[in-house]
Amino acid sequence: MVVFSEDLAEVCGIHVGDGYLRNDGRRRELDISGSFEESGYYDFHVKPLFEKVFGITLKNRIFPSRGTYGFVIRDRDIIRFFHDLGFPYGKKSTTVKIPSFVLKSNDALIHTRFLRGLFDTDGYLGFRKCYGNYTLFKVSRHHYPQIQLTTVSPYLSKQIILLLGRLGLAHYCYRDEPSGVGENVAYRIMLNGVSRLHQWMELIGMKNEVKRSRYVVWKAFGFCPTNLTFEQRKGILNGDIDPYTMGP
Repeated sequence: MVVFSEDLAEVCGIHVGDGYLRNDGRRRELDISGSFEESGYYDFHVKPLFEKVFGITLKNRIFPSRGTYGFVIRDRDIIRFFHDLGFPYGKKSTTVKIPSFVLKSNDALIHTRFLRGLFDTDGYLGFRKCYGNYTLFKVSRHHYPQIQLTTVSPYLSKQIILLLGRLGLAHYCYRDEPSGVGENVAYRIMLNGVSRLHQWMELIGMKNEVKRSRYVVWKAFGFCPTNLTFEQRKGILNGDIDPYTMGP
């Protein structure tokens, strides 16, 4: 029996970001996968977390056709459980919602763990320069933190905003109109600035080392060069690469 816990809340956040629930008449499966670069996150966090929650054994693998890394669950009880939580079969990007047990909970840990799972799979942490009458460091180095969660589901955007409000995390939401035929309105939820990044790390944190490495570089040097690979950021943190030679 699956327990409605903070672990399950994080599993749900991961599914919202990187999951696909399939029931096409031939196959019933839950597919969870991300980029090759995130294989460590999948090996040491996502896979063990799903195994703990559902009491199963999983094996990560590469999916060459789509260039991702993760696992597939075909247990019909688990597939039905996810669907009963409110997750649709097939494409979910415009209709996905946060499960009601997360929204109705009075436990802040349930909220933070869902948000961590969502951020680790589908969120973004970046740093930008300042423009105008600022110090040379601020106009030449990417130092100003920006956390971003983007979705084309209007339901999910409103629910994320609700959870952030409950946690006391100040944020902005921007509506990006579609630029082409067949595209959807996108909702960008932003948490900007040093204090909000510190709040995020204290309340929610990051388990995805690819994303967390940006924070660690910034914390060590006061800025994080843009457009670096995970390996380059690890090289900076190991002392093998000088970040000041990596551009702004």
